[in-house]
Amino acid sequence: MNTEAKVGAVSIAGLILLAGMIVYLSGISFGEKGYPVQAVFGQVSGLRPGNLVRYAGVEVGKVTNVRVIPEGVAAEILLFSGVKIPSDSAFSIGADGLLGEKFISITPPREVTGFLVPHDTVYGENPQGMDELMVSANQVLAEIKILVRALNDVIADDKVKAALKETAFNTRDMTANLNRLTATLATLAETNQGDVTAMVGNLKAMSVSLQHTAARVDTMVDDVDNNGQTAKDFREAIAALRQTSVRVEKMAASLEGVVTDPETAKNLKETLKNARDATSKANKMLTKVSDIKTEAGIEALYNPDQRRYQNSADITVTTSPQDFAVIGVHDIGEDSKLNLQLGKSGPAFNQRFGIIDGKAGVGVDAKIGQQMRMSLDVYDPNDVRVKLRTQFQVAPETFLVGQADQINSRDDKTTYVGIRREF
Repeated sequence: MNTEAKVGAVSIAGLILLAGMIVYLSGISFGEKGYPVQAVFGQVSGLRPGNLVRYAGVEVGKVTNVRVIPEGVAAEILLFSGVKIPSDSAFSIGADGLLGEKFISITPPREVTGFLVPHDTVYGENPQGMDELMVSANQVLAEIKILVRALNDVIADDKVKAALKETAFNTRDMTANLNRLTATLATLAETNQGDVTAMVGNLKAMSVSLQHTAARVDTMVDDVDNNGQTAKDFREAIAALRQTSVRVEKMAASLEGVVTDPETAKNLKETLKNARDATSKANKMLTKVSDIKTEAGIEALYNPDQRRYQNSADITVTTSPQDFAVIGVHDIGEDSKLNLQLGKSGPAFNQRFGIIDGKAGVGVDAKIGQQMRMSLDVYDPNDVRVKLRTQFQVAPETFLVGQADQINSRDDKTTYVGIRREF
């Protein structure tokens, strides 16, 4: 082969290689297999033949032709062989970036009812063009202008300007006051640290005293009740009395028909009457005993001014829904005082009378809601004293107590706070 032939062969090979690269890079294919589908849009926004078709972001075909039809614009699509597109899929026109290449985007449906077949026609969603975006932007700008004009009208008012200035000054003064308040609170906390520590110690001592009082009340209740044996014996005695009365009544009734002596018959009738009365009284006593309920309570109070503790215990005996009695000891220790009161219960108020803190007096208890109770006691006829008391339930059977003694005397008034426990 001469030189001219070699040069010609190399040139032809280069041309063939260049043509192959052009065909590969341009995406041109010859005899590509697939099936055609037509998508109709109102506008295509620059879609051209050769643009890609993507299903859920995956390339599944290409646009082979774009033509105008009476309904709008028809884009002829060639879908790759083996690709199944659900018939209810949504067709739209997308772009790679703001100025990127257009493509047809296919969004799969939630439920698949069928698939597209060759030569099917689908209707796509119209893309929002730049003209529509400009119109929307103009509307937004017009509304912004109206808002700015309204703000200018408001701010330009001299009264509004003065109010804004005053608000700024008030904010500055408020910030300064908050700074001073914070500094004052910090100084107060540092100065009263010892008092806070002492208060915590007092609360600890109060809890210890409350435990001792609870132990004393438990012992007192056990001694009186004898672990339930006293009430059991009392019920058994009443039951035996009732049984004896019934037996006497039956015996007298059986003899009533055979006794002929008038004196004997008279005695028998009296025996029957007495037996019936005894039976009736025994039944009433048993009913009352079954209705009796007891509730014990202990409390520990503290007076921060005098640094003095006050422990008390009481037992409330309920004999009926309306009647009750209170038995207790106030200020257990060297100055123990007896509480012995009878009372009547009501829907909102309880009334009491008897011995209050060792003196004759009366009291009223008010129920405020489900958690709060208030009591007012007036006692000691020789030197009238008035005591006000408030209980607030903070846990089951546990109350926070505030008590003011002798509120009718400014010089002798004392205040206590503490905890009460009922069981």
